[in-house]
Amino acid sequence: MKDQVFYFGADNENAYLAKSGAIVVKQDSTGFLDDTRNQKVSVSPKNKSVTVDFIPWGTDNLLPVQVITKIHANVTVGSNADFNAKMCYGDGIMVVRKVKGNGAVTFEELTESEVPEIFDFLDNNNIIRQFQDCGSDMVALGDSFVELTFDRQGEKIVKVRQKEAAFSRLSKQNETNGLVEYHGYSSFWGEKIPDDCIVTPLLDREAPLYDLKIRMGLLPDEKTGSRRKTSERRFILSLGVPTPGRFYYNKPYWWSIFTSGWYDFSCLIPFFKKALMQNEMVLKYEVSINESFWAKLFKAEGVTKPEEQAARKLAFLKQLDEFLAGHKNAGKSFIKHFRYDQQKGIELHDIIIKPIESFIKGGEYIEDSEEANNVICYAMGVHPSLQGASPGKSKTINGTEARELFIIKQALTKPLRQALLLPLYIVKAMNGWDRNIHFVIPNIMLETLDKGTGATKSIGNQQIP
Repeated sequence: MKDQVFYFGADNENAYLAKSGAIVVKQDSTGFLDDTRNQKVSVSPKNKSVTVDFIPWGTDNLLPVQVITKIHANVTVGSNADFNAKMCYGDGIMVVRKVKGNGAVTFEELTESEVPEIFDFLDNNNIIRQFQDCGSDMVALGDSFVELTFDRQGEKIVKVRQKEAAFSRLSKQNETNGLVEYHGYSSFWGEKIPDDCIVTPLLDREAPLYDLKIRMGLLPDEKTGSRRKTSERRFILSLGVPTPGRFYYNKPYWWSIFTSGWYDFSCLIPFFKKALMQNEMVLKYEVSINESFWAKLFKAEGVTKPEEQAARKLAFLKQLDEFLAGHKNAGKSFIKHFRYDQQKGIELHDIIIKPIESFIKGGEYIEDSEEANNVICYAMGVHPSLQGASPGKSKTINGTEARELFIIKQALTKPLRQALLLPLYIVKAMNGWDRNIHFVIPNIMLETLDKGTGATKSIGNQQIP
């Protein structure tokens, strides 16, 4: 035990140095969230005869996959993402007719026999699954893409399909008209130049229905004044709720948990506690090593093979262990280099060493874990009590508070719900459905105990029987 190095963490990227009692943690880089500048990926798609330039999503074009991986690696983040996606779906989709009477506008739920064409369309396209897929993409990545497919004549939309946002990329802006014209779909983004990329026209994100009507010859072209139907039968619709300063890809506000460091701290605690219990650690130092340090070390020493890199990393950790251990090293100096990122306004360190107190008491990091999880919940807009967690030590809320929090959460989810309903309203317009027919996602209203133990549905202030 005394001369051993114990690795722990999701990929064994952290270590405990037994001799010196130091814990070495990886200092994650948030560079994967940075925007790409003056970069493009030129693709020769399978279904087009021209080369299309696409904008990478993240510095290595793998940002959505990296975010999804991080969501699944953290209990709190994964649970919150699932909760927010379910809130988008609400109580499902309801087909209603808007009716005005006695000076008020109300909604009447319609049945399959009243509008069979609409219900057949919903059933044939498995709209329930599409809403769940789109909601998950919207919550995790800030955007969702839906493919609209017309019949051969280009008269009606017959299919709507969700396209995974993680496999979607947007083409470079056309400098002539200022539009992003294409959507590229491939499972190989970030790995290689895709040879399976499917390119589809992207509808104008500012006015998709207007754009589609022009393309299908229902409205005159703004420049020529003539009506001309395109030969295209498939189009991509972006559902993303915009975030300021973003043009190609949105950046959800809750991603601040990555740049702030709270995500890494929250992930580290359970692995650390497990290693603590298994190895009976007594900690004296916390050493943070930036993940880029190892790459620079390997490059400087010409270490290229994975097994050689693992051995060099272990040797360095043992050297660090010797440096920190024992009274002979007391008073020694440790020189480290760092650079200053003027754009972000932060210091970038390769190695940071901090002395810590021994605290083996059986309840290590409980309050820190609680604090980290509450900050993450705050960033993701999920009150901890709605997920079954207490908002603080020895704090609880009553049923009325929980019910009001649930109502508030549903109200705040309205922009996402409206975005998810957009494809159906475009289908309604293009297929000539009754203009008074609407699609709504009813709120679930939990009843108080004096009224029962169930729930009712409502559209705004109108209760649905």
